[in-house]
Order: sequence, then structure tokens, then C-alpha cells
Amino acid sequence: MARSIKWVYDSMAMYYYWSADMPPHPDYSLPTEQFFKQLLSPNDRFSWISNRTTIGATKTAAETYGFYYSFTIHPFDQQKLIGVITSVIPGSNANNRGLKRGMLFSAVNDRPITVDNKKATKEALQAAAATLQLAAFNTDRSALVDSARIGVQSAIVPQKSVYATHVFENNGKKTGYLAYYLCAEKDDAVMLQSIQKLQQQGVTEFILDLRYNPGGSVASATKLAALLTSNFNAGNKFITYRGNKHGGTVVQTFQQAISFSSNAAGKSMSDLQAWNLNLSRVYILTSAETASAAELLTHNLEPYTNVVRIGEITLGKDEASFPIEDQRNPRQVAWVIMPIVYKIADANGKGDYATGLTPHHAVVETSKLPLAPIGKPGDLPVDKAFMLIYGTTAVSVTVL
Repeated sequence: MARSIKWVYDSMAMYYYWSADMPPHPDYSLPTEQFFKQLLSPNDRFSWISNRTTIGATKTAAETYGFYYSFTIHPFDQQKLIGVITSVIPGSNANNRGLKRGMLFSAVNDRPITVDNKKATKEALQAAAATLQLAAFNTDRSALVDSARIGVQSAIVPQKSVYATHVFENNGKKTGYLAYYLCAEKDDAVMLQSIQKLQQQGVTEFILDLRYNPGGSVASATKLAALLTSNFNAGNKFITYRGNKHGGTVVQTFQQAISFSSNAAGKSMSDLQAWNLNLSRVYILTSAETASAAELLTHNLEPYTNVVRIGEITLGKDEASFPIEDQRNPRQVAWVIMPIVYKIADANGKGDYATGLTPHHAVVETSKLPLAPIGKPGDLPVDKAFMLIYGTTAVSVTVL
């Protein structure tokens, strides 16, 4: 038996959430990647293996090029779809190529987008390079016409957590808004400063925009959650992890979850207590891109404050994983695996949202084109929050 095969099997047997369901007699003659895949549960969408060079996790267009997108029915041809760029990461290849939120594309690699080739189009937007055929409405908005062809390439996509911090006001009532698109520990200080600014503005309502947050650090998500609970107590339970027979059940308080952070910002419980917004409810904007730690933040807040979800069903990653690699020195197995190790639940043990978190108020932001700027009046999920808070979308906007 190859050394790497045995290492993969032993590691999965120890850590994998579905280890009890692994085949009792796997095919040990398979190459390492195929051997790993035959061990996976049919319920597993996220575990992966990497040889550190050519084999690894499948990346999204956001991770590859730096832009998020959504498909919607072509406004003038019901047999076709149109791509809508919903968010662009600053400093990414997509940003450098001039792509912006609200731009439309009608084809990928010169292939028009249809319902039938939707999956293939998504796969094309995960390749090392792709070409988008941009489209735009004509002057009287009676047709959609092709414009420039833009090529995008795989490149390192810079991380950025806070995209916008606003205060909305109507009739003296102030609402804070935070577009938080990555739970990244390096940005904890920036996130905390945004919350402090909102606190200083005297906001009494809060909109947390997680539409394009793929997750990241659980510790960072917990820091933000601590600032949004109605009565923050560092010793309150926040996360329940359920593992296999070896992992068992692990319950973490706010303080315990935050203690794993590598960033000192927000690790002081007294600071979090002082910066808490003392909210009675939180409006959270979600999409199909909202995943992992961002879903945990959305779901696990519910025992502590009234959460109102607006937007679309989330990805449904109610799971946690960590990289496993050969710790021997020198390393004898080059592979690294990232298996699902735990299922995630809240303080009360409630979890099981693998099909995604369903919004209380369903809003598809691409149902009205062109898209408004993120976090401004006209941005449909934000408008819905305005209607719930104020009964109108007529608000003043202060950008912090």
C-alpha cells in the first residue's frame, strides 16, 4: 500500500465527520486523489485534497478572478440567460480589467448563456482564463446589445472585509449599515472601527450585508456577533460543534471561540462589551454566496437577538474543517487534506441548515436592472430593510 494512501485513510478515519460511512474495503490501487474521493459521503460537497501544486480545491470566479455574478433571464429573450456582475473585489484581476458591479455579460468564451449550458458556463468561469462578452441596454432600453469583450485571468485575489459603512436616517431615526464580505482576522480592527463609528452615530437599527461573504475566520465572525447581541455575555455559549466518535461534541462560548484569533483586536471582552450596539434586532442580507462562517454568524446570532434575514437562500455550509498534513519532520507525505470534521449548531444545539438559510423576506437583487450601488437606496435588499424599518425608502445616506 502506498504510504500516501495509508496516511489519507488513517487521517480520514480519525477526523472525517462521516468516517463511519466510509467504504470498509476501499480500492487501494487507485491514485491518491481518486482514493480520497471514494471515501467521501454523498452528503459531502466541500472536502478536498491537494498535492500542493496541480490538484486542490475548486475555486469560484470570485476566488479565481475577483468577481461575483448571478444569472437571470435575458430581458428580451426568455430562452437565454444574462450574467450580472454583482460585486468586484478591489485590486483583483477583474477590477483591473475594468469590470464593475452592474455590468452584464451575454456569453462566456463566445458561447451564449442558456438554461441548458448554465452549469458548463459556471465551470468555464472557474478556469484559468475566460472571456466575457459584455452587453448593455441601448439608449431607449428596448434592446440589449453586445459591447466589449473582456478577458479575465486567474491571479491572487486580495482579501478585503469591509466594503462600506453607512448611516441611513429618516425622521431622526438612524440605521447603521455594514457591508462585511469576508471574515478575515487581518481586518478585525477595521471591522471593529466601523462598529465604533456606528455606535458614535447613535444608530438604533442595523443592517449587516453578508451577500458576498464566503466565510473565513470563525473567531472574526464571533467578534462581530458579540457586538450585535442584545446583551453580550462573554461566557454565553455560541457554537456547538458535532464531530465523529473521535471528535465528539465541543461547545464554545463567545470568549472561547474568540480566543483562537491571531489578531489582538477584539479579543478583550471588556472592549466588546463597551462597543456593543445594544440592538433589539439585526437585519441580515444574504445570497447564495453567503457561506460558512458568514452563515454561522447569521444562524448563531438568533438565540441572542431578533435576526431578520432578507435576500436569497444561503449556500448551506453548516460544517467546519481544518487542514490535515503530515507533521513528521521531514515530511513523508506531501498531500494535504481538508475534510469536513464538524457539523455546526448554535448555543441550543440547533443546526442542520445544509440546504441553506431561508430568508424571512425573499428578495432577488437582480430582478431589477440595472443594479443600484451596493448599500444605497435602489439596492433591492437594502430597500426592503428600509421598508421594514421606516415604511419608506426615502432616507438620507452618510458614508463613514
